[in-house]
Amino acid sequence: MSAHGKKPLTLDSLSDSTAPRWDIASLFPDPQSAAVDELLGEPLREAQKIAADYTGVLAGLDAESLRVAIQRYENCVARIQEASCYGELLRTDVALRPRAVALLSRCDRAWAELASTLAFFETELGTRTSEAPDDLGPYVNFVGKVRAGSSGNLSDVQESILAQLLPTGGEGWERLSQQLLRAISVDLDGASHSIAETVPRLYEADREARLATHAAIGAALADQAELRAFALSMTVADSETRAGIRGTDWLRERRLFDQVTRAELDALLAASDECLPLIHSYYALKREILGVDDFADYDRYAPVGPASPEITWAAAVHAAISVMESISPAAAELSRTMFENGRIDAAPRPGKGRSAYTQSIPGQLPCISMNFRGNPRDVLTLVHETGHAVYLQLAAGQPYLAATPAPVMAETFALFCEGLAVRQQLAGTADPAVRLRWLARWLEDQMVAIGRHAALHRFEVALHDRVRDGAELDAAHIGALWTEGQRRLYGPAVRLTEGYGLWWSYLDSLFTAPGSNYAYVYGQLSALTLLRHFEADPHGVGSRLTATLRLGDTRKPADLLTLVTGDPGRTWHDALAQLTLSLDELRALTDFRSPHPAGSGKSTPRGARRR
Repeated sequence: MSAHGKKPLTLDSLSDSTAPRWDIASLFPDPQSAAVDELLGEPLREAQKIAADYTGVLAGLDAESLRVAIQRYENCVARIQEASCYGELLRTDVALRPRAVALLSRCDRAWAELASTLAFFETELGTRTSEAPDDLGPYVNFVGKVRAGSSGNLSDVQESILAQLLPTGGEGWERLSQQLLRAISVDLDGASHSIAETVPRLYEADREARLATHAAIGAALADQAELRAFALSMTVADSETRAGIRGTDWLRERRLFDQVTRAELDALLAASDECLPLIHSYYALKREILGVDDFADYDRYAPVGPASPEITWAAAVHAAISVMESISPAAAELSRTMFENGRIDAAPRPGKGRSAYTQSIPGQLPCISMNFRGNPRDVLTLVHETGHAVYLQLAAGQPYLAATPAPVMAETFALFCEGLAVRQQLAGTADPAVRLRWLARWLEDQMVAIGRHAALHRFEVALHDRVRDGAELDAAHIGALWTEGQRRLYGPAVRLTEGYGLWWSYLDSLFTAPGSNYAYVYGQLSALTLLRHFEADPHGVGSRLTATLRLGDTRKPADLLTLVTGDPGRTWHDALAQLTLSLDELRALTDFRSPHPAGSGKSTPRGARRR
């Protein structure tokens, strides 16, 4: 029996299973219930008491009294966050979406009132002098982040006004953007489909099918393109306005959240630039492998190698748990907990969101949402999201404000788990076709994490530069900036079609998580570094990694990584070297040694090589 009193999860017990759906009703009460009213009402009443108790005196409290004050503040934040999480999960069900939108609107208003009432809290906390490291226990890093951001703080009155304007400012534009993105309808094969249902067809082997899908998506994106462009421009303008009022830059709050310095970000982007020749070489090689002389944007996701047989849900679960078993017994047990307790919604269905995500819920197990269709990419997605869920559970022993890992660390572990999954798949077969399929899938995903997300970051920077200069930001101007960055990313081997200039307009992160894309670059490069250390000492690194993940957000990401690797002076160069080796390994599995530049014709196969 497991620690939860349930029969241990085995492949046999999953043999007839299909991708599961979660039961929202089993996770939370009805959105109009008294319990939800209390989740939103009690913190606002407590916030009034906190303001009465601590306004004007917070900075002078002794360490123990300050710790109590932080815990009271933390409880308010956690309760409203729990209600917000419920709303986000409700939104995955089309039938429940109107109720989800209503609940999330209530949450937005509650957040605004809470931020207005407690505007003084972080402002005063930021003025407090440094404590001895042990004075505030697990809250030391939280207070450090508040202090680091204190130079951008305004008066209590100004902070309160900005907080009250959030629902009609940035958060309002975010809600509108979410509605616009969900409204994108793709007409294909005589029926209407969502973007989430359609984009996976670009991964099909049939080139004509990819071309038809690409054309249908392009036509769908042309509809309401100007409206989505306006929503994006307003999101950018709101961010610039708030940064200007604070006398900071638009990305500063995100960097503070991630605990990444400007110098670290610059080094990260420089490393991504060093990857560009590898990315160009990869797509030149892929063009040769596929035998496509006119390699276009709709060919980028085509599978490499023979078609993969459909992978069962049971096999995918086995792969995810196997990765966690290779790290530590604790990680394995927590991964099983996710599957045993119905916390995963993996069944594709009309209206379901396109992106996979793991929802952290204060005081509860995390929830995973994804679309499982039985291909290698879906297996890696399940491994990735299981990694997020295991990290959150390991860190749950910390108080809420010290538990949720910085996004750069969360992505580091999740992408590290993907790397372990591919290494296990490669170790389990000598078949060159299978090895080719998995290695190409992983290498391409790494190129996306590093190159594409760095390009998305630079694209956002360009949008902000244009708004700051007072220039127009309509669909045409946004498309020009997008296309310029994408050409730089993919290089001469990939032809960008005319309609590709609108393909920015369905990417959720630009609208709902501005500035977040560099976390994937950081995560992938750090994951490769972790993977190198793990392969040299699996037991030692796995044990240190598990202990480090339990620390949650009590230390800076760079310090946490040093605890695992023992390398405080790490750079990204070893990660780039590993990417080069993977590309060389991929070449060795194909008939092509040196891809020709774009436009030079196709190589002539010389016969399959076997290892």
